Amino acid sequence: MNRKDFIRACTLLGLSIPFNSFLTVKPHKKYSKPGRIIIIGAGAAGLSVGYLLKQRGVDFNIIEADSQLGGRMKINNSFADFPIPLGAEWISSENIDFSILADNEKVLQHIKTADYLPNDEYWVRVENKLLRNTLNTFIDKKFINSSWFDFFKTFVVPDIENNIQYDTKITSIDYSKTEVLLKADQEEFVADQVIITAPLSILKSKEISFSPTLPERKLSAFDKVTYWGGFKAFFEFEQKFYPAFVDYLIQPETNGQVSLYDAAWGQESEKHILGLFSVGAPAKKYGDLTDAVFKSQFLEELDQIFEGRATKYYIKHITQNWSKEPFAKGAYASDFTDPETLATLRESVNNKLYFAGDAYTDGTDWGNVHNAIYSARQCVEMILKENQ
Repeated sequence: MNRKDFIRACTLLGLSIPFNSFLTVKPHKKYSKPGRIIIIGAGAAGLSVGYLLKQRGVDFNIIEADSQLGGRMKINNSFADFPIPLGAEWISSENIDFSILADNEKVLQHIKTADYLPNDEYWVRVENKLLRNTLNTFIDKKFINSSWFDFFKTFVVPDIENNIQYDTKITSIDYSKTEVLLKADQEEFVADQVIITAPLSILKSKEISFSPTLPERKLSAFDKVTYWGGFKAFFEFEQKFYPAFVDYLIQPETNGQVSLYDAAWGQESEKHILGLFSVGAPAKKYGDLTDAVFKSQFLEELDQIFEGRATKYYIKHITQNWSKEPFAKGAYASDFTDPETLATLRESVNNKLYFAGDAYTDGTDWGNVHNAIYSARQCVEMILKENQ
């Protein structure tokens, strides 16, 4: 049985389009430079756009609402003796190729990855029953003592960190004139083009106003997308009593996903850490609880699956509720979004507003770091093509 054929719960805030499917711009190709560009957001897409523009000598600045970069690639370095990915975690690629943003050989010398094994245990929880099998063919990989955040921090950020401005939340964009005017709480910016990489949830909640109003076609696409909330948790135990993965069978599957997984798998660590990944309705259920109530109820839930051993061996836990993060407001667009709707989200407006990120794709895939970088690639190509 193939895990992904059995249940769709393996997206796991992870990644699914291989880097080696990207089209690259030939270095010797000549472009006339576009005008000044402002990028909104310093997550995977925003950093990628900035890096690709920097390679081509284009003038840009990245405006980030938060006090730190990375967006939903956030990590915790204090909970365990390896980075805990509070957001994006997996690599789904049979042949890892980072060369879109960095020298592949150099990256692979610095960052190690591990493959899951065909005989790793995989369980599915159907109500109160457990179906047990193995992963068989499963292409997801794990970073070893590293993360997506570490990749960007090491190989991307050093070239563009002087172009990033933090703690600046853009509240309005006026693209009615030749130049685009952006306003923050106490500052204004002028640009020729603006690339918006803020999460779709921010635009859906109308935290950025537009003048003139965005085209009805794009507003309608916003309304059609269900943006899943996201909740992750990590529990340390004295002993390991769980398999590589346990997926919950959610009905209807459009309600979301829940997975338990060995978070210390493949790490250079002797700690026993179980991860919880959830999106959609299950994420809301967990996220609405106080920390104390969540701990109690979730340990009881684990005890039902693992015969009481969770409470017995519990040491500590941490949680990450992406729905309550002010600059994220959720995890990603539902897996069941119409691909044509996502392609509409990506469309530029008046050759002034462009969109890049895990939700602003061509509709072939979405919701992960690979897609965010691929979208950034397409966005940069679109702008450069207009200036050939």
